Amino acid sequence: MRLFAALTCLALTPSCLADTIHTLAEGGFYHHQSGWVFPQQIGAFSLVGAPQDLNGTDDVVAYYARVHKGVRTVASVSIYSPDSAEPETRPASIKATPVTMEISKQPKLRATKLVYKDGKTSRATAYFVQTETWIVKIRASVPATDKEVAPALETFARGQRWDSLQLPN
Repeated sequence: MRLFAALTCLALTPSCLADTIHTLAEGGFYHHQSGWVFPQQIGAFSLVGAPQDLNGTDDVVAYYARVHKGVRTVASVSIYSPDSAEPETRPASIKATPVTMEISKQPKLRATKLVYKDGKTSRATAYFVQTETWIVKIRASVPATDKEVAPALETFARGQRWDSLQLPN
């Protein structure tokens, strides 16, 4: 009887528990729910490990890194559902002056960019793209003295696979 109950529970398990992240044949990873592609390389940044789901939800994060003049910069790319319980999923959650910019021409998307103090000797840059179906956050924290990283971060943000994000018609 216990075996029957266990098999019944497994058979009725919702498909939402399916793996959210898949490996791509050409390298990189694919987030099943949003369609987002995490390539192996974007500009000077390389993917570090595999993307991870956040707390067993449809939200995911991947980390990229670059080394320039001996300074390692790590950037995170997070994909959130609009009802995510994760902190800092929207620009209003961060105390900084927002700047709106075009992040992608195809599809046409705008981002809110925030630059703010992150600890005593660092500054963070975050880009938020909000759509009806997904929120994308790109964030990096760097030494406040590293002035050369800003253009590389902007290239990284614009170089994302925006075309892979599932958007409403």
